[in-house]
Amino acid sequence: MNKIISAVTFDRAALAAVAVASTLTFGEAYTRTSLSDAQSAMEARYPPLSSIITEEHIRELEKNNLVVIHNVLSVATLKNARENVQRLSGAMDIANHLNDDDVRQDQILSIRESDHEHGVHGDELIHCIKLLRGIPFLLNKFGYNKSHSYLVPKQCQLARYKPDGSMYVRHLDRCNLSVNEMGLVEFLRASDYRERVVTAILYLNRSDWDSGGELRVFNHHEEGEERDDEGVDIIPTGGKLILFDSSKVEHQVLASRGDDRYALTCWINGTLT
Repeated sequence: MNKIISAVTFDRAALAAVAVASTLTFGEAYTRTSLSDAQSAMEARYPPLSSIITEEHIRELEKNNLVVIHNVLSVATLKNARENVQRLSGAMDIANHLNDDDVRQDQILSIRESDHEHGVHGDELIHCIKLLRGIPFLLNKFGYNKSHSYLVPKQCQLARYKPDGSMYVRHLDRCNLSVNEMGLVEFLRASDYRERVVTAILYLNRSDWDSGGELRVFNHHEEGEERDDEGVDIIPTGGKLILFDSSKVEHQVLASRGDDRYALTCWINGTLT
């Protein structure tokens, strides 16, 4: 009898432990987010951006899923912003991503406007962050019809590709997989990734960049349509701003050579139309 009672007690304890562990796992997955302090499009509005992005740019984004805007930074602003990110190289050496090396070899650093309060970033780099974060306001203003209800993360990602062949394989910035394909835990953990709608990239390289590292973008194809395996290459010239539909534009970063390649990225979250 005692053995039976002991077995029942152990089973109940084991079941309770499994239940607690499961609750903790799902709780962690559900609450994992970088958007806990994200702002609305109105809150992230940045008036200087209105002289850069026009309604024509938004219409082109709707039509082609991508738009390239040149020379959004002055010569002096680009120079100072580039010098600022170069001073962050030490931090970037130890702040790598979690992807396998056969997927990407860049080094990344999450940066915010609030870092400026501690003297970390110069005014020019803060200006670049504000430019990217201000984009959703103009998407709303000009009636962008592919997404809505934007959440703007306070952090942007600064990426550096060293001139040693570093690259990033073809990928999509938004996860379009279903819960059945991913499993519930991973589906919950990828909530931020699943809600990306627009990718905004600002290059902080030389204005006469000729060191490779092109962004190769591929035409969107629906299921059953022929896949685009050629793509179009975009030179990451300093001061160039690229916007594209995170849910449709597959892209890759080609190998850099001769100089460090810097890109500042903001992933705008929202709801697809």
